[in-house]
Amino acid sequence: MGSRVLIIDDVYESLIKGLEAHGFIVYYEKDILKDAVLSRALELKVEGIVVRSKMYFSGEFLHACNGLKWIARAGVGTDNIDTHAAEELGLHIINADGANALTVAEHVLGMILGFLHKLPSADFSVRSGAWDREGHRGRELSSLKIGIVGLGNTGMALSRLLKGFEVDIFGYDKYKVGFGKDYLKEVSSLEEIWEKCDVISFHVPLNEETKGMIHADNLKKISQNPLIINASRGAVLDVVSVVNALKKGHISGLILDVWPDEPPLKTGALYREEFEWLCEQSCVMFSPHVAGWSQESYVRISDKLLDNVLKFKGCI
Repeated sequence: MGSRVLIIDDVYESLIKGLEAHGFIVYYEKDILKDAVLSRALELKVEGIVVRSKMYFSGEFLHACNGLKWIARAGVGTDNIDTHAAEELGLHIINADGANALTVAEHVLGMILGFLHKLPSADFSVRSGAWDREGHRGRELSSLKIGIVGLGNTGMALSRLLKGFEVDIFGYDKYKVGFGKDYLKEVSSLEEIWEKCDVISFHVPLNEETKGMIHADNLKKISQNPLIINASRGAVLDVVSVVNALKKGHISGLILDVWPDEPPLKTGALYREEFEWLCEQSCVMFSPHVAGWSQESYVRISDKLLDNVLKFKGCI
């Protein structure tokens, strides 16, 4: 009998068909409630679970889920899995590394351009009957220094897109050296990014080291009053300190695709006051954690995940 797999989130059909073509028995239950996943997994005696963002796999869940051998994340980050508990239990974690890198990079670039040229308010202004040209005078991206923190697949994809704008790009990654290209200037510290750049975009995984990484303490050496962008994970941003920095004019704006408690007005009181204040600021732009979720990446994520699962199982 083939390996049993429970898919608990929406995925593109290529993943399901590909697994079945290689002998897996697939239970596609994208509408299952997260509280029912453990009992269902035990009932089906599954070997693997595929998740996107429906739930957090705690150590308690992993210890209770007898027979589970692997979890596949239909995405890049694995912060919704207790990786320490998984390692202790010998569970293998599989992701779709790099599958949405270009999508995130394009989304971030689009938001930067929209911010610099005041496109959201310009559109609203015209729709409201105004024709305020002077109030919507923009800035050229090529006049600014751009900092990219985290030079994995996404950070490098963004640097390649920015290359075409003939902009000065500074890159920092604590765990990589020698990544500098002709168009990408490698720096040795995060402080150097803070000191030099007008725009700083974060592309780091969420872990204990990066939690709260975007913090007001890091703004002490800033001379550029930069625009800060976070399209990685919400908890990378220390909300209270950064909001205070924005109020004091230490940063010129925020572009956020993610939030620590999503969606911010439906999940509870965490940072609600700060979020509501940010919503009133013209120097803030949001999107609903969709930077990596294009029509194309929806397909690529499933294709990449299928490939990685089959490699893990020795099928290819």
